[in-house]
Amino acid sequence: MGMLRKIIFALLTAVLLIPGCIDMERLGLESGDEVKPLPFELTFESNTLDRNEDEGSTFSLEEELENGPVMLLWIGSGCSGCHDWTDLIREKMDNGDLNESNVTIVSVHRWGQYESQEDVMEVFGTKNESAHYTPWKVVLPTPETQAYEFGTGVNTGVSVYSAYGNPGTPTLQIIAENGVMAWQSKTYWANETVFEEGFSFLETQAVDA
Repeated sequence: MGMLRKIIFALLTAVLLIPGCIDMERLGLESGDEVKPLPFELTFESNTLDRNEDEGSTFSLEEELENGPVMLLWIGSGCSGCHDWTDLIREKMDNGDLNESNVTIVSVHRWGQYESQEDVMEVFGTKNESAHYTPWKVVLPTPETQAYEFGTGVNTGVSVYSAYGNPGTPTLQIIAENGVMAWQSKTYWANETVFEEGFSFLETQAVDA
C-alpha cells in the first residue's frame, strides 16, 4: 500500500508540473528562470498603418488612454468575424451613435507573424477601396512587441500578445484609463448587445467609483 501511494503521488506531481513547463516554453523561458507575475496595469507601443486615420506612424496605448478608455478590437485580415465587427462599429460611428462616448476604438492586428502590413491595408486600410474600411487607428504589433508596466515604462519581458491573454480573433477588450483590462468579449460574430455591454460596464464602474 505504501508503494502504491508513492506511485500515485509521483503521478499527480508530474501532472501538476506539466502545465507550468508548457507555460514557460510559451513565454520563451528556461526551467531555471525566475517567473515574475505580470502587473495588472499594462501598455504597449506599436507601428500603425500610417494613414491619416492613424495620426502618426507609431501608437502608444498609454498616451491614448489620456483621452479616456480604449476598446481594443483584435483583428486578422482573413477573419470573417473581424470584418463583421469592423463593419458594425463603423456603421455606429457613421450614425453618430458613439459621438457622446469618450471610449476610443483601436484595431490591433493579432497575426503579425502570418499576415503582412499589405494584407491588413488591403482589407481594412483604404476608404472606398477596402471591403472593411476602418476609419479609426489600426496598429500592427508583432510577436517581438513587448508589453510595459503602465506608468513606469518597465519592460515586462512578455510579448504584447501574451500579456493580453493571447486573444483569438475577433476579441474585444476595454482598457480602463489606468491600463487595466476591464472587460472582454470573445463573441465571434458582431453583436450589438455585446458591444453595448462593454460600454455599459464602463458606465457601471464610473458610478461605483
